[in-house]
Amino acid sequence: MQASRYVPTLMDHLIWVILILVFLFFVTQSPVFLSSTNITNILSAAAILGVLVVGQTFVLITGNFDLSTESTLGLAGLVGMFLIVPAAAPHWGGDIMMNPWLAIIVILAMGAGVGYITGALITMGKMNNFIVTLAMLLILRGLIMAFTKGTPVSGLGYEPAETYFWLGHKALIDIPGVVKIPVAVVATAAVFILGHIILNHRRFGRELYAIGGNRQAAIASGIDADKRVRQVYVLSGLLAAFAGWMLAGRVGSIQANLGEGYIFTVMAAAVIGGISLQGGRGTMLGALGGVLLLSTIDRGLNLMNVNVFWVKVIQGLIIMLAMFIDAQRVRFRVFEAKGGAAEAPAPAGKTA
Repeated sequence: MQASRYVPTLMDHLIWVILILVFLFFVTQSPVFLSSTNITNILSAAAILGVLVVGQTFVLITGNFDLSTESTLGLAGLVGMFLIVPAAAPHWGGDIMMNPWLAIIVILAMGAGVGYITGALITMGKMNNFIVTLAMLLILRGLIMAFTKGTPVSGLGYEPAETYFWLGHKALIDIPGVVKIPVAVVATAAVFILGHIILNHRRFGRELYAIGGNRQAAIASGIDADKRVRQVYVLSGLLAAFAGWMLAGRVGSIQANLGEGYIFTVMAAAVIGGISLQGGRGTMLGALGGVLLLSTIDRGLNLMNVNVFWVKVIQGLIIMLAMFIDAQRVRFRVFEAKGGAAEAPAPAGKTA
């Protein structure tokens, strides 16, 4: 059997090898890298990114992508805070004084609604998913600017907002100097587990892979591809709003640029983790590896006091690497398919 046939499988699991090597590198570079505080910081940063990546994974597997999630995150975090806090300084809210739990329901529904509109424009309006999601990113970011007029909306010091901060701010277990497990980390782990179950053990997940692998064949087998695509965009919007709620709890004060630039990291984490931009391939376990890798690199560079400008360069190189790995996966799979066809035995009764 040709050795090249193992290459795609190796690339699909390469993320965990890279993660271990990167982790060991930073252990040697910083004496505090293995501290409980630093591990908690890595996991906390991975939590928000992870929720976004899970939503993006569902979309990518169908052969689509969603650029608007970072703006959905920002708008959801802002609207939730705006509904809760007073209009007076230093909060600058809407003076609606809504119950925090009701505000959370509102923003989750809003995220799902944004996702449905996006999916409907793509499937019913037959519009290009890149253009639609890019336009939605700009529209939602504009709404954030219109809401805030450049002024932060803050819940700091306002007690009812503490409930809204719970997901992103509180710890499920907190033993000083020993272990701290934030609620956000547990919630993200649950999201990944649920996503894994859906993709690997439910008909819904199998249909997503079929759509991404060969849309026409999936439709011919009776799968309603347009319906499933709308559903994954709803799921992506819902999870983006969930991440917005989580991030709002971490920062406490919503700036107009909340979440800006997240989409590049989300796409990089998903693709490095083995989610194909061509659709039809990838796992939640691989996506988790991508999330942990980027969070580890970000925290490790911070501990090494690497200049912020070089951090941007490194992030760009990581995104480039993600695209390269995905391109090589496609290349080797095509090569394998052609090789298999060339070596296929001749039909019975005929000579080669």
